Amino acid sequence: MPKAATLPKVTLRPQDSDYRAPDEFPLDHVSVSAMVEFTSNPILFKIRRLNRDSIDTATNVSAVVGKAVHRAMELYYSEDIPDDEGEAIKAALAAGMEYMDEYPEGFINYSSTVETKQKAVERVSFAVTEYIKQADRKSEKTIGCEEKMIQTIDIDWRGERLRLPCPLKGFIDRVARDDKGWLKLYDYKTCSAFSNLEKIDGSKILQAVEYYLLAYATYGEEPHSMTFEEIKTTKNKDGGPQVRKYEIIYSENHLYFDFFFRLFADIVRALNGQMVYVPNVKALYDNEVAIIAYIQRLDVTEEAAKLMAKHKVETLTELLKSDIQMAGNMRKLLQEAQKGMTEAKSINYETMTNQEKIQTKLLEHGMIIRFDSVVEGATVDLYRFSPSIGIKMSRIRQYADDIQQVLGASGIRVLAPIPGTTLIGFEVPRTERRFPAMPSPDGLNLAIGETVDGKVRRLDLRSAPHMLVSGSTGSGKSVCLHAIIEQLIGQPDVEMHLFDPKMIEFKKYAGSAASYLTDPEDITAALAYLVDDMNGRYTHLMESGKRDSESSGLKTKVIVIDEFADLAAQQAGLKERATALHYIQLLAQKGRAAGIHLIIATQRASTKVITGDVKVNFPVKAVFRMAKEVDSRVMLDEPGAEKLLGKGDMIFCSDAGTERLQGYLPAGL
Repeated sequence: MPKAATLPKVTLRPQDSDYRAPDEFPLDHVSVSAMVEFTSNPILFKIRRLNRDSIDTATNVSAVVGKAVHRAMELYYSEDIPDDEGEAIKAALAAGMEYMDEYPEGFINYSSTVETKQKAVERVSFAVTEYIKQADRKSEKTIGCEEKMIQTIDIDWRGERLRLPCPLKGFIDRVARDDKGWLKLYDYKTCSAFSNLEKIDGSKILQAVEYYLLAYATYGEEPHSMTFEEIKTTKNKDGGPQVRKYEIIYSENHLYFDFFFRLFADIVRALNGQMVYVPNVKALYDNEVAIIAYIQRLDVTEEAAKLMAKHKVETLTELLKSDIQMAGNMRKLLQEAQKGMTEAKSINYETMTNQEKIQTKLLEHGMIIRFDSVVEGATVDLYRFSPSIGIKMSRIRQYADDIQQVLGASGIRVLAPIPGTTLIGFEVPRTERRFPAMPSPDGLNLAIGETVDGKVRRLDLRSAPHMLVSGSTGSGKSVCLHAIIEQLIGQPDVEMHLFDPKMIEFKKYAGSAASYLTDPEDITAALAYLVDDMNGRYTHLMESGKRDSESSGLKTKVIVIDEFADLAAQQAGLKERATALHYIQLLAQKGRAAGIHLIIATQRASTKVITGDVKVNFPVKAVFRMAKEVDSRVMLDEPGAEKLLGKGDMIFCSDAGTERLQGYLPAGL
């Protein structure tokens, strides 16, 4: 077989050409997918291509993921996107996620490894971001993306004119021109594993040639190469590349064209009713000998005899030797993927609003959320979003640090979901905080703080029944205690007991209407007295037939203890039944109906101080900034308090739920 000096020449066939397809050709166009289907599944080919019957079946999830990645790449390389790399990345992610979000759930055939739409979305996001890391968008000028091409052509090849009986049809993912002026073609393929380099891929050969012919006809020049970019949708366990490029340089692979034209001719003959051997493209090409034998028509006895006589050989093996070396080029497709990024890739978040930053950052991790609203508060603004179906709330919470990074702010708390709603929220600290003024007192209905939407959050101490306050130095814990005391002290029906083991926090109230004690022994004795008083009140209630202190006219007693941990530590050597902790436990268990309420505060949130019994009996908690996440978990059973901003920024827990408040600053502090 003589070697061609040049590549095939392609010309568009004029509309007034006198050429006619042989017989009544049954197809209005031919594509690579049709050729492969004809050779591997002729029954399905007949149903789809000849009978033109549609089969309503769900699309395999891997195909849906692939289409979403194609959509993302179309936007990434689009001429409509500015040169800014960050804008291109953002557009690509948004396009891929939008495609997945809008794809009907019922039309996806999920697999054992991709069981939900959310998992499919995550694979799209992963594939897009991994591809973009190694892509060099600016090194070539993209001149076409996802372009539909239908061309009726004639081909000059090896001294003959080949006339295709019907148009070729295909979609080239990307056409680009490099700095040398070469026309280069690209095709993206998502996969779970890279192609086996030990095998010749017949489908890739056919696609490479078809794209050559279509691009030549469309742009009027020979393409230089065809590159298949395989993108793994799952992370490599060995840390290897996520993207591999298989580049076919046309001038080095004349046999590709011989193969395409032989197969195309055989399919045409078969469709016209002739008895023709057409090999299965997916099964034939495991070695060079098989493909050369087919190209040289050695399956046809007469052709083989002519060639052996011409080359004066007696066996097919000897005949094939001269071309096997050339066929070896078919395996030389792998173009080493760049290690790492070709350049620093990042999205330009500086021009975005906060809600756009949050949405885009989560898109990078495969999560689609839609902006709902923003509520502006004194300390934080609450950005509310509606999540797409299938997103696990625990996954969103994992990305709090990513949101902090992209917003350039600390102290961001993720609410997934926002209590009492179907929305998710992100509490973002304001650049300028506002400290709300203390509202007017309302008896035992205490003003604790201002909600994000500017409302006064009150706590009815009679139904609380007890409150635990915790926070590190400078967090606002002590200010909160003073705010509560200022609302209660002086009320005629309230008796205040202020216990201050550190001797400095409540000193300003010494000599006031409140009982003020600092010595641990005096505090313990006072607590023992209050326990006796509680028991006496229960006797009174029983005798009077009343159910609570309010209905019986008894005064409400409020006990405020600062630094509960210090008081407990100072009495570590005493017998258990004689300690302040013991009396506090009794008051916490039975004090509510007797009109006795406890508000205790501590800086140290260790499990030795905040025991299980303490947490059970103190259902209301005002938790200010904690030093560590473990402290937050002790108080709230979840992280979050370590991200608070201090100066009255708190997480308040009550029967109504958990919410973030800004505490009040009493006059004179």
